[in-house]
Amino acid sequence: MDWKVLRAYVDHFLPREVIGPVVIVFSLEGVVDGLFNLYVPDGYETLGWAVVFLLSLALIAYWGATDEEAREELDDRIEEIQTEADTEESP
Repeated sequence: MDWKVLRAYVDHFLPREVIGPVVIVFSLEGVVDGLFNLYVPDGYETLGWAVVFLLSLALIAYWGATDEEAREELDDRIEEIQTEADTEESP
């Protein structure tokens, strides 16, 4: 597995513009947790947070997959990584 390619995918699907707001939201965890507990019973809290997490990942992945220009940039970056790896391997 080429870690540079994996990192290119992560950088594409979880851009830093998304990570910043996520950090802010989790820093307000008490407020979010209070609002969440109003609508979700205690027995289903973990399941509810799992659903929110999975929906967030799906939304981010969909957003990353539909941006055609960014997708082309990702393909170009992966091609560059593979070219660099081929160049390093050949004497």
